[in-house]
Amino acid sequence: MQRNLPSMAALKAFEASARCLSFSRAAEELFLTQGAVSKQVQQLEHYLDQSLFERLPTGIQLTAAGELYYPPVCQALDILQASTAQLSQAGNISKVVSLDISPSLSSLWLIPRLADFNARHGDIHLDIQVGDGNIRAQTLNADIAIRCLPLGNYAEARLIAEERLLLIANAQQQRQAPLDTMDSLSAQTLIPHLTRPQLWSAFLAAQFDESASHSPAGFQFGAGFQHFYMTLEAVLHGMGFGLVPDFMAAAALYRGDVVNPLESSFRSGYGYYLTVPAHKAQLGKNRRVVEWLIEQFSDNDGWR
Repeated sequence: MQRNLPSMAALKAFEASARCLSFSRAAEELFLTQGAVSKQVQQLEHYLDQSLFERLPTGIQLTAAGELYYPPVCQALDILQASTAQLSQAGNISKVVSLDISPSLSSLWLIPRLADFNARHGDIHLDIQVGDGNIRAQTLNADIAIRCLPLGNYAEARLIAEERLLLIANAQQQRQAPLDTMDSLSAQTLIPHLTRPQLWSAFLAAQFDESASHSPAGFQFGAGFQHFYMTLEAVLHGMGFGLVPDFMAAAALYRGDVVNPLESSFRSGYGYYLTVPAHKAQLGKNRRVVEWLIEQFSDNDGWR
């Protein structure tokens, strides 16, 4: 239903003038000039086709129409102000942002940082869900998503970090029998990544050039796992060597639970992409979370 109403500016000018019985005092209250308030009132009178004020040498007085119109206008503005304040207060108490990220990113990277987020953005409540694979912003149920995808161009997705994998091993085992050359890796058990089975082939091919006597096919593999957090846990339990993104392994490396025995790493050809649906990108709460996420990805020293 189309509503035929005067402008809010005109109603506010009328209400303030009627309450103060002065265009000049209403102007001071509304941070306008006296002429601007008088003009708004005149426009309202023209809209209603009735005079609302008598202009007297000593000031202004409400007409009979003005006396009739003032109470409901005042009440309506009071209701709008109270409702706006109530909604604003409710929003400040609980600004919920839903975040959809991969399981490994959640457990190894995000959760250890939530204390920092809560300390800096205590008015925002994060709802975290996990998922894998490509996503479309148009069908995304969450406010924000982060996915690990092959490097490329994706609509409404922003690359926030390229993936660098580290060769990691159980620290205690390495103290007992250290790996000193890449050649000796062939005698070790390697932990496959089931959803990206090409990772070890790509890593080994990068370590051994075509003239090397070793073929990557000669290496032995143990039990495979679907997610990096599972690979890291397997390494911690001495099940073999794993490939884990540097920022996911950083805390375990810092604690000394695992080591990168040959200081080996390689670019996997994947990257971490952040997606926010266009209709949600301008919301203040979402912008704050996005800025914090990007800051955390950029802070290499804070990975541990």
